[in-house]
Amino acid sequence: MLETLLHSLSAVLVVVIMACIGYLFGRKGWMKPEHKGLIVKLIINVGMPALCFHNVFDGMPRTELASAGYLLGIPLAAMAVTMALSLLLAKLLKIEPRRRGGFVVMCSLSNTIFVGLPMCRGLFGDDAIVYVMFFYIINTSLFWTAGNYMLHASGGGEKHVKLKKLLSPPLIALGVCIPLFLAGFEPPQLMLDLSSYLSGIITPLGMLYVGYLLCESGIRNLRVDRGMAAVLAMRFVAAPAVTLLLCKLVGFSGIGMSTFVIESAMPVMTQAVVVAGSANADETYVAQGMSLTTLACFVVTPLLMLLTTVLN
Repeated sequence: MLETLLHSLSAVLVVVIMACIGYLFGRKGWMKPEHKGLIVKLIINVGMPALCFHNVFDGMPRTELASAGYLLGIPLAAMAVTMALSLLLAKLLKIEPRRRGGFVVMCSLSNTIFVGLPMCRGLFGDDAIVYVMFFYIINTSLFWTAGNYMLHASGGGEKHVKLKKLLSPPLIALGVCIPLFLAGFEPPQLMLDLSSYLSGIITPLGMLYVGYLLCESGIRNLRVDRGMAAVLAMRFVAAPAVTLLLCKLVGFSGIGMSTFVIESAMPVMTQAVVVAGSANADETYVAQGMSLTTLACFVVTPLLMLLTTVLN
């Protein structure tokens, strides 16, 4: 038990240090707002497709692909439940209309890549990546459909679904690689080596980006009102509890269950801040939620790691 706790603390500490470097770069002026676009493009357009390619052809067991529908169903059900609870909670707390969409998105969807992937990789190793990918597919799909709709509804803008966002490079990579893998395609070692190197940029760049966002939003300006306290409770208590309960109900355990639980308790998505701004919703409110949940996750994650270890 003590060894598990120390391991989880060590893994979280590594991620925290990388985020602190990003924060320091922001304070020193070495990272600027115009650099954010490049970092996101490198992670989403280069690192993530490379990780998908490498994980499918050099790490994904065929048994996991055979149960893909099962592994997609658990996060889908968990996010649907938490989204329904968030909508109810928004009415009970009388969250103002311009914040309502952001509130629901913050409560029900998580940062699966920039924080979740480095965290799960540090805690469970490369075996967790396949489960992160399944979680990511559902999380991204729901954000760019239901989440995007609610954010635009809060801002009074056009409530359209950005279908092109569903076809992101990581999802396209999975859509291409999995059929090739099932058909028996064997990539040359050069491609595997290249994908391994390129996928290595995700963790450091992702955490540098998160650290810079914390600097940009201003930690000293963070305030926890009633609505934000509800967001914290949903992110770190309700969402992982629902996910854990569903896993137990269907008999799903091991690293897969632990990964799903940790992913469900990750911070607010950074994309939510961007979309809230473009939709004329309350961007500052969502940015504060992202900052608060990012800071809190570094404390909550070791406890959840310990809990899932005991239950496994």
